[in-house]
Amino acid sequence: MSVHLYTLSHYSLLQGMMSIEQLVTTAKNRGFSAIALTDLNTMYGIPEFIKQCKKHDLKPLIGSVVDFEYQQQLIPVVMIAKNQTGYKQLIYISTLANQSKKPVDLALATNIDQLITIVLSEGGWLEGELILNDQASLSDKLEVIRRTFADVYIGLSTNESPFWNQLNRWAKGLITSKGLRTVAIPKVYYADESDYEAYRIVRGIRMGQTIKDKSLIHQPHRHLLDTSEMVELYDIEDLVASDEIAQKCETIDINNMTSLPQFPLGQNVNSKQYLTQLCLLGLKKRFNGEVPDGYHARLKYELDVITSMNYEDYFLIVWDLIRYAKTQGIYVGPGRGSSAGSLVAFVLGITHVDPIVYDLLFERFLNPQRISMPDIDIDFPDNRRDEVIRYVKDKYGEDHIAHIVTFGTLAAKQCLRDVSRVFEIPLKDVDMLSKSVPNAVKITLQDAYEQSERFRLALSSDVALQRVFEMAKQLEGLPRHVSTHAAGIVMSKHPLQQVVPLISVEEDLYSTQYSMEYLEDIGLIKMDFLGLRNLTIIDEIVNRMDVSIDILKIPLDDVKTYELISQGDTVGVFQLESEGMKALIRKMKPDRFDDIVATIALFRPGPMENIPLYLKMKSDPSNIKYLLPQLEPILKSTYGIMIYQEQIMLVTQKIAGFSLAKADILRKAVSKKKEDEILALKADFVSGCVDNGVNENVAITLFDLILKFANYGFNKSHSVAYALISYQMAYLKANYPLLFYTSLLTSVIGSETKTSEYLDECRQRGVRIYPPSVNSSKDKYVIEGKAIRFPIVAVKGIGQAAYTLIQNERNERGIFTDYYDFVARMLVHRFSGKWIETLIYAGALDEFNLSRATMIASLDDAVSYADLVRIEISGQSRIDLQLVSRPIPIVVKDQPLLRSEKEKEVLGFYLGEHPLLSVRANSRINYPHISQLTGKVGEVTFIAMIQRVKTHRTKKGDMMAFISVSDESSYMDCVCLPNVYQKVWELLQKGAIVEISGKMEENGSCLTRNIVSKS
Repeated sequence: MSVHLYTLSHYSLLQGMMSIEQLVTTAKNRGFSAIALTDLNTMYGIPEFIKQCKKHDLKPLIGSVVDFEYQQQLIPVVMIAKNQTGYKQLIYISTLANQSKKPVDLALATNIDQLITIVLSEGGWLEGELILNDQASLSDKLEVIRRTFADVYIGLSTNESPFWNQLNRWAKGLITSKGLRTVAIPKVYYADESDYEAYRIVRGIRMGQTIKDKSLIHQPHRHLLDTSEMVELYDIEDLVASDEIAQKCETIDINNMTSLPQFPLGQNVNSKQYLTQLCLLGLKKRFNGEVPDGYHARLKYELDVITSMNYEDYFLIVWDLIRYAKTQGIYVGPGRGSSAGSLVAFVLGITHVDPIVYDLLFERFLNPQRISMPDIDIDFPDNRRDEVIRYVKDKYGEDHIAHIVTFGTLAAKQCLRDVSRVFEIPLKDVDMLSKSVPNAVKITLQDAYEQSERFRLALSSDVALQRVFEMAKQLEGLPRHVSTHAAGIVMSKHPLQQVVPLISVEEDLYSTQYSMEYLEDIGLIKMDFLGLRNLTIIDEIVNRMDVSIDILKIPLDDVKTYELISQGDTVGVFQLESEGMKALIRKMKPDRFDDIVATIALFRPGPMENIPLYLKMKSDPSNIKYLLPQLEPILKSTYGIMIYQEQIMLVTQKIAGFSLAKADILRKAVSKKKEDEILALKADFVSGCVDNGVNENVAITLFDLILKFANYGFNKSHSVAYALISYQMAYLKANYPLLFYTSLLTSVIGSETKTSEYLDECRQRGVRIYPPSVNSSKDKYVIEGKAIRFPIVAVKGIGQAAYTLIQNERNERGIFTDYYDFVARMLVHRFSGKWIETLIYAGALDEFNLSRATMIASLDDAVSYADLVRIEISGQSRIDLQLVSRPIPIVVKDQPLLRSEKEKEVLGFYLGEHPLLSVRANSRINYPHISQLTGKVGEVTFIAMIQRVKTHRTKKGDMMAFISVSDESSYMDCVCLPNVYQKVWELLQKGAIVEISGKMEENGSCLTRNIVSKS
């Protein structure tokens, strides 16, 4: 007899708390047969809501709270779609609200006739008149409502409040006298009444308020009432009205509302003919007219599948945008994902991996027996990706292409920080707690508690932090803000605003309000345009070369390249630069391209289990034993081990007689753990093997082997394509090291950690780095002789604007001749004294042969000198350096430690002489750098400089310490428990250089065992 018509899920972004599943299951458990979803101005949760309602047998009412504006007054209303037309009208209104970020003009509501509108009383347009008992004004507003909306109710809420109960009863008489209906609409923000405190914390996070703030929202009783509570609080006729609204709403299907755009062609040719001709021409071009056997047959097969599934336009669209990129000189990656298994993609130039050479399978990409949208992902240099998106938008229209929304959530560390702020926890305690959370992907707070001794220790001694922890666990995972998918773009034949609600997140293009997993069912086609920094590096290196090379045609058997890879000299090389990967390739010693492909496939959770066996078989192939001789040609390249999904499919095809399409279905069933499907396919597999002369027991053993490896098998198409990028970068590093390091460093301007790591790599490889220079530096790293010059824009606080002023002055009047010349000339351009000070500390003025301390001490005199030589004529400033003589510098000797620390302060790392370098040079121990310990777990010994010490007293009264240390490569946090602290406390001084022994933890910190002075 009642339905909830105002519910906010967690997609109302820190204004509602329930997940969609929790909303639906709570409604079901409390006796409702229908439920509405009405998030604030958005429809993010609608696809999941429909899915969950179907799963739990509830009728979904699709709605949203929409803000309208009338005569500069805000009118929040609930709008619920009656039918398909109403759903499209709701999409239109929601898109309008989220494109402009302003309330919708009320005049537009007159054209909306298939939405049920509920105008709110409490918390709405009528609230002021109700509180003041202003009958005349209320009557006027009710008349506006009656004229404007086609099917409208006045929503009565908050009847648990005696005050609002009385006002609602007074208002009902006037409302009904105007021919309007009332309906019960209790507002739902959370599931249970016990969630109220957590809801207040959520609102505190959203509004930047603390728990003690008297203005923090006070809204109890906003839980999902059960049917008996509804009857107790609201009039029967108002509850019946909610049922009537639910009955008015038809089942709405949001799927299959559009399709792929049609590729524009002339009238005398269709997409099938055009695609076929392009492919035949491309095949001839790939092989210079001499096409090997088997290629025409494979091409015909793929084209038949593509055209039977009506995907010709998709391939033409992708071909066209890649063709455009190439004509603009934009480097396109060799491929990504399963699309590298398509010969059609190869001959069209979409990919650059020959699928026949590498035994890649089309069915892994597009399976005729498992209908799904094709998914071609394309890599571009990250500095030119936007050009391609702009081309697609201009060609097909901005209302036919959009980004895809994603949601940033309250992840473990951020959740701790947000909740702590609301609870007014001191920042130093928050930092200590947050830093003790392990740096693992998608780690939860409960995981942190179980894995980190340091985390448990921090909680055990502080009741306030325990409260934060318990509350944060309750809020963890809530959506916090919207963003856009890093690569995803969707395209539609019909205008998108007729298909899916949109939102403005980025300036260049709207985004869908529905997230990625629901778009294919709607009929939207997704493409990934990924911006890869590595492609930018490759592109820059090739363009800087004195000789022209085609990076896609470099030899795949270059000796210097494999020597570099085998030595683990792969810092900066795509996919191969992590410490774990370097350790693997040193053991594997790749000497052919297939080894790089295998390495990328193996170095992942799961497949890693096969690494010891792979290394054993590679080192001594005589150990390889094949269960059947038919397996050898399939598994020989990987030393008898099933590494790739494609190998599993080929085994199934060659030995059990499956089609490759059916083999892909088996692969998919195993990866998704569909037990019923696996059992049925097992029977077919064994039967097929027996028919091909294989012993039944051997067939069963082979199937079990397939099950084992299929769980970990990697997509070879993706591995080959990315191995090609890895090889290209390794080739450039081995053969053009100076160019490589120059582009590599430029690619990480702004990242202190990566810059420090790569500069350290340069030092180790004998590549000299010149400091920044006001006379020589550019806005990126450049080669200068046989060294690399550091750019001014990489200095903290010296951005592009400051560099441009220096460059323009240099270009116009020549190089700066001395310190006073620089100061005088630059101050004319409103160049700040702070910038000059920063450049001094960075070493950018070292060429003037004054110590940095001298230049700092003489800066005031230099500024005064600049004022004296500046001449103002008709509002224009110029300088005459002959007016007065230069000041005599105040000579101060540099203190090496202070000079290094100031340099680190403005650069983020030590560019010149680090205090640790002399210690390393005089030590017989080859200490690892801190950056090399990232991701490592276990016992370590390293040297570092102490940056900060924070002591802490445990519950038992014992002293311990948290210390921050650094070396020339990175930072690290260390923990000294009481037993260690008692022995080493005298050594814990800022600036001290020490040897630290201890155990690396999951969170990247070190649990210290011992500390020895190295100062």
